Amino acid sequence: MKGAIALWVSAITLIGAAVRIAGLNRGLWWDEIYMLVVSIRRPLSQIVTIFPGDNQHPLYSVLARLSFVAFGEHVWTLRLPALLFGVAAIPALYLLTSTVAPRTEALAASAFLAVSYHHVWFSQNARGYSGLALFAIFTTYFLLRGYQTNRRGFYIAYSVAAALGVYTHLTMVFPVAAQVAVMGALAFADWRTGAEMKRWKFPLHALGLAIMLVLLFYAPILAQMRHFFQRKSVLQSASTPSWAMGELLRGLALGFGTWAALTGAAIFALYGAWSYWRQSKVVFSLLVLPAFFMGAGTLLAGRTMYPRFYFPLIGFGVMILMRGLFAVPAFLNERARGKRTANALCAITNSLTAVLVAGLLAASSATLVRNYRYPKQDFEGAMHFLEAQTKPGEKVLTAGGAIYPYHDYFLKPWQSVLTLEELQNVCLQGKPVWMVYSFPRYIRAAAPGLMKMIQERFTTVRVFPGTIGDGDVVVARYPKG
Repeated sequence: MKGAIALWVSAITLIGAAVRIAGLNRGLWWDEIYMLVVSIRRPLSQIVTIFPGDNQHPLYSVLARLSFVAFGEHVWTLRLPALLFGVAAIPALYLLTSTVAPRTEALAASAFLAVSYHHVWFSQNARGYSGLALFAIFTTYFLLRGYQTNRRGFYIAYSVAAALGVYTHLTMVFPVAAQVAVMGALAFADWRTGAEMKRWKFPLHALGLAIMLVLLFYAPILAQMRHFFQRKSVLQSASTPSWAMGELLRGLALGFGTWAALTGAAIFALYGAWSYWRQSKVVFSLLVLPAFFMGAGTLLAGRTMYPRFYFPLIGFGVMILMRGLFAVPAFLNERARGKRTANALCAITNSLTAVLVAGLLAASSATLVRNYRYPKQDFEGAMHFLEAQTKPGEKVLTAGGAIYPYHDYFLKPWQSVLTLEELQNVCLQGKPVWMVYSFPRYIRAAAPGLMKMIQERFTTVRVFPGTIGDGDVVVARYPKG
């Protein structure tokens, strides 16, 4: 990058950093709290040798622990690695996009990522997903450049990025598998045509190095992981593929502002994918196949499925969408070429593209208001409300997603209820009872009678909204009145 382009990328990155720093210290949500308590508060020697479950993101836990050691335990230090990963992805996306598209298109892609609701949200989420998005961009860039130049350095960089991505979270295996499949198909095509196979030495070495690094990283916890994944997830009945797909669409509509905007974006994205297909089957495959591998892989694994599993592919989605915004105006004006001069055609194309991109950036920026208005989950707000409202002798109960945060993080002496019988026994005492709960779909899946009684016998006093789907923290009171 030189001159004006470097300045543009730097400015966009600074804007991206600013919108990610704002609100970084807001309250934690359930997953962040759980990983903090069971992993990040441990010494480094335990973080890399203990696997508490698939909620663990090993590389993130290591980096967050180092952040604590350097700056102390705060919400912002817990989220600092996610913030840095998220900011780094902005210039990284420009780097990748500029290798396959004009610089103006690459700048637009990085600008959209900078103000993307979802990317900002995950850059403020103390989990490894913003890191996965960065590693997905890097692996694609290094692999593509390696294929174009046949230089060993790019393949070594690919191996390191792939291994770090997998060490961040196991779902990174699926995008890497898609990339290996693309390279394998190209190698097979060369073999069938009798082409020189020597060029495939470096990619093969890169794959071997990536596998060795992943095994090295996971070696201390492989036995624990095998034991964990042999058990069926208790959340599988609630986090189903159909639910995940519905939440994915709902979340995308939230990020674009309206369902109409999402529909329009989908149309442009389809044309963008077609444009990449016509440009290069290799580039198209590297951008599109990871999504299919992610879906198929999580289904075959038979575990829980969440919309956030697809978030690491956000860079590819932005590239495809931006290609559509640039290609559609060019296509429309090309059809009318006979009625306009070349200069007029170029001016109209550029103007229409500028309007589309500006509109998309404005719509995405507007959705950030919600991200700043609410925390991810407002456990603190509900806690302070209950402390102010409860009278001596009144019992406070926790259920569902409220149990762990209040018991293990806030250290509140409130009783947790897991079954209908436990709740009935408390209510039979004849005293007023307060209830705080979250994630009702999990309560409903594990104990439908419990959720039914809460809805029928308790009065909802106040709802503390958050930006997590189904994650509002609800305070209710018994008896119903």
